Amino acid sequence: MVPTNYLFETQFIPTHSSSFFNSSRYFRETIVAMKQVLLLVIFVAFWEASSIVANTNNTGGEENGFNPMPKTTVRVKNLLDEGLTFIIHCKSKNDDLGPHVIQPNAAYEWSFHRNFFGRTLFFCGIHWVDGSIVYDIYKTSRDFRRCSADCYWEVTNKALYGYAQDSPNKDIEVPWSPPQN
Repeated sequence: MVPTNYLFETQFIPTHSSSFFNSSRYFRETIVAMKQVLLLVIFVAFWEASSIVANTNNTGGEENGFNPMPKTTVRVKNLLDEGLTFIIHCKSKNDDLGPHVIQPNAAYEWSFHRNFFGRTLFFCGIHWVDGSIVYDIYKTSRDFRRCSADCYWEVTNKALYGYAQDSPNKDIEVPWSPPQN
C-alpha cells in the first residue's frame, strides 16, 4: 500500500532558494523590460505612421495629426531672366508632388516632417528652355543642420543655387545640363 503522503513527497515543489524562475525580482525585472519594449514598439509605430500621414497630406498646407519631428519648408524661386518659366517636379519615397509651372519671380514651396530615422529625401527635376537638372533638393544627411526649418533655392540662368538657413550666401551650386529634347 502507498503511504498517503507519498504524492506530496515525490512532487517537485520549487522553493525560493532552489529556483531561479521563482524569484519575484526576476519576474519584476522581466515585466518591466517587456513593458519598455512594448512602449518602444508602440512609440515607433505611431511616429512612423504620423510621418507618412504628414508627408502625404501636408505637402503644401495645414498640419494633420501629431508629429514630434520639426516641420521643414522647401522653397524654390524663379529668378530666370526675360520672364522665362520653368517646370519643377518633386518626389519622395512616399509623395509625388506633381509637375508645376513656375512663373517669373514666383516660388514653389512645400512642407513636410523629416522621418524618425533621418532618411527623408526629396528630389526634383527642373526644366526650362536652356537646361535641366535632377537633384536631391532635400536630403536629411546634408540638410538637417544646413536648413532644418527653411530650405531656400533659386533657379537662375547660370545654375540652381541653395542657401543655408538664415544665410545670405549661396552654399550649393548645381549647374544646368543641356536641355532634353
